[in-house]
Formats: sequence, structure tokens, C-alpha cells
Amino acid sequence: MKRRRLVLFLKIFVVIFLILLIVFDSALFTSILPYQLKKIALAFKTELTRPPQPFQSNTSRISVSLPVTTTLPPLPREAQENNLLELPQFGIKAPIWTVTSPDEKLIYQKLRQGVVLYPGSAAPGQGYTVILGHSSQYPWQPGRYKSVFSLLSQLKKGDLIYVYWEGKPLIFQVEEQKIFLPWPQGSETTETVFPPEEKPILILQSCWPVGVAYKRVAVKAVLLNF
Repeated sequence: MKRRRLVLFLKIFVVIFLILLIVFDSALFTSILPYQLKKIALAFKTELTRPPQPFQSNTSRISVSLPVTTTLPPLPREAQENNLLELPQFGIKAPIWTVTSPDEKLIYQKLRQGVVLYPGSAAPGQGYTVILGHSSQYPWQPGRYKSVFSLLSQLKKGDLIYVYWEGKPLIFQVEEQKIFLPWPQGSETTETVFPPEEKPILILQSCWPVGVAYKRVAVKAVLLNF
């Protein structure tokens, strides 16, 4: 009898947890879940339409390394009015805003309108650039960009990131991604995780996991067209 009650309690707990997750963490269902379903559907379609591959023995395989080529993207309409960040893999575009000081209130106000160039970091393409964005917010919070970085952890090495800064298109390529516990809870900061380098780099950063502000996810990308 006690075991049945425990099982029933666990089932009720799971149901309530899922309901609360849907209500309070809308980014999971408006961004992450559709993206994962799209990936599965695309992989399934690719496998169905892929032509049969001729058999090759291990001794006859030849590995060919092709150079990476990039083409500057056309200037989007949105970039004619504001500096713009584009993640083409996810169909995400967000204006980049600047603030005068690292005051959290100022940063949060601008995060409602897009992503924020962290105060003190260099302009994109000119050094060490850090851009912040929300991964999730409560549904009743104002702003259109509450989950703009909810898919940040899905970026892979080699993915491209477009930045349109002062009318100039810049292409960055993802090198690596790290999840860390920030100071003061932990000992890591953005600069210790990804130290500044002589070449221009871009760091995109947000809270991780989605719906929790406990850790941070940071993606490092290097400038290609300089």
C-alpha cells in the first residue's frame, strides 16, 4: 500500500512539475522544443531522400580537406536602423544595444529590446566583444527577446554568426562553447573561461540551463573577414 501511494505521489509530482514548467518556462516550448523537432524531421527527410552510396573498402577511402569559404551576407532591412546580431541556424535576429555603465538595471532594460554589448568590451570586430542575451523569462515579463539566446548551447564548432555593426557585415565562426559557474558562486568569469586574444573574438553569453540563472553558457567565435 505504501509503495502504491509513493508511486501515485511521484506521478502527481511529475505532472505538476511539467505543468509549472510549461507555464513558467515558455522558452522551452517556444524555442527549444520546436528546434529539436525540426532537427529530427530534417534528419529523417535527409535520410529518406539520400541516394544509395557506392560501397568503398577501407583501403580505398580518400580523405579530402576543403577550404572554408564565406560570402558576406546582404545587409538585412533591420540592420539599416540598428546594429544587429543574426544567428542564421535558428532564424534569430536581434538588435544590439549599448549601455553607459555595467548597471544591472540598465542592462536588463535594454535586454527587453534585444541583446546588449557588455559595457567596457570592444565593438564587434575590434577586439574582445561580449554580447549578453536572455535565455528565458517569465511569460508576463515585457519584451520580445525573452528567449533570444535559449538555443545558444546548440551552436556547434564551425557555425557562423553574423553581426551588422554600423552598416558593416561581419562574419564570426564558432570555435568552442563552455558552461561555467560564475563568480561569486564559482571562481570563473567570462575572461577566465575565454581569455582575450590579439585577434578579434566574439563571446555570446546567457544563463544556463534555460529557465535557471545558476550557471552561464558562453560561445566563443572568431572573426573571419578581417
